Amino acid sequence: MKPTNDLHELVQSLTKSEKRFFKLQSSLQSGEKNYVRIFDLLERMEVYDVEYVKEHFKGEVFLKHLPSEKNHLFKLILKALRSFHGEHSTSNLIKQELKNVEILFYKGLYVECKKALKRAKRMATDHEFFYYLFEIISWQKTLLEEDYENGDFSESIDDLSREEEEVLVKLRNLTEYQVLYGKVNAVFRLGGFTPSTGDEANIKDLKDSLLISDETHALSNRARCIRLYSLGFCAIAQNEIERSNAHFEQLLRLFDENEWLKDDKAKRYLRTLGQFLTCKILLNDRQAAKKLYGRLEELAELPRFQSHDLHLFRTRMMKQLQIEMALFFDQNVQIDELKSAIEEDQSYVSKEFDMVFNYRLAMYEFANRNYQKAQKYVNYVINNAERDLRQDVYGHVRVLNVFIHLCLENHDLVDYALKSIIRFYSNRDRDHEAEVNFLKVLKQLNKKDRQERKEFIESGKLEQAFPAHKNMEDQLLFVTMKKGMN
Repeated sequence: MKPTNDLHELVQSLTKSEKRFFKLQSSLQSGEKNYVRIFDLLERMEVYDVEYVKEHFKGEVFLKHLPSEKNHLFKLILKALRSFHGEHSTSNLIKQELKNVEILFYKGLYVECKKALKRAKRMATDHEFFYYLFEIISWQKTLLEEDYENGDFSESIDDLSREEEEVLVKLRNLTEYQVLYGKVNAVFRLGGFTPSTGDEANIKDLKDSLLISDETHALSNRARCIRLYSLGFCAIAQNEIERSNAHFEQLLRLFDENEWLKDDKAKRYLRTLGQFLTCKILLNDRQAAKKLYGRLEELAELPRFQSHDLHLFRTRMMKQLQIEMALFFDQNVQIDELKSAIEEDQSYVSKEFDMVFNYRLAMYEFANRNYQKAQKYVNYVINNAERDLRQDVYGHVRVLNVFIHLCLENHDLVDYALKSIIRFYSNRDRDHEAEVNFLKVLKQLNKKDRQERKEFIESGKLEQAFPAHKNMEDQLLFVTMKKGMN
């Protein structure tokens, strides 16, 4: 069986505070602790190498059962993390109270049990944890039986049953919105802002559904959050920027009015800020865009955004937004600094981010007429991207590849690239007639000499031939083409 590096990845993901807590807990244990020695070695290793581990501990008895030792360490780290983060999230606090309820109940301490349930119920209600509320009410029903046996009829089973039904209704409602959000997310992860004909029909059906079109169907703030995010994302995808701007602005108000929602859905909050900033970029609102970027910077000081995952996500999103702002607002960015900030930690880099970020680097270099540098990033995307992921970006990368070869006078490569991209668009399950017609214009442009091409571009005919801006990616490519080919 091939050795896994799960343990190494877990160790490397720990913050300084988490490592310190684990070491403190380990120090409280008596006896030989080989797992601490393994931990120390893995902490120092940038890349996991099982042969190096075996060589390092050569001659040690525990090496004969190294997989067992590693598994033991993995579980101990998770146990330490559960303790360390036990007080850091409402969900964990509710779980602890429910565990206390169970212990108190089986000890016959019903009064203390009710107090713990009351605390758990208050937190679950305030934070809309409906699945916990369902469990809490079940416990209340159980305690009600004890009350009745002792002659206490102050609470009614009917009241609890009605409350339980209300919770179930909200839980089912939230589940429906979560399914809807999953469908929207899947569509745009695949086709991006140019989904297939079938997916476009699905998106229209989703937008026309009562869950989305009628705000009264969202029975909780969690459901309202999903509804507004889905509306804003669909609108920006269809180039309805003003409408998208309004949806994301409303969603940010919802987050600001419910701080607990920021904690629980921190990544969605970051995405909302990022999408709202993108709207401001597309609306050419520099002041608002700059203010929102500053808001993203300020989040670094808040504890809730200092986790390893959220820190990386926020940082990478900001670097990508920097390039987009530079393209639209004629700003300069230090590409080497952007790259080094991203390359500092390559863990948790999604394929989508890797694809889009390198595409943005190519766009910026092309817009500044650094064609050779732009070509390097384009080649990286073409050679490494998953073709079923973000097909809109993959298609635009290949169009940008044509632009680059045109500017470099690589006429044979232009012809080859054009045939390839036309074939790519022709095989897509959507109407790419406008894109194909534009590529044919590029084919004719490739046949002109340098002076004729210059006159054609300066006349604005190339811009006129560019397909109508259907979404934000189209707008970004259009701006890039204007800057790089003029």
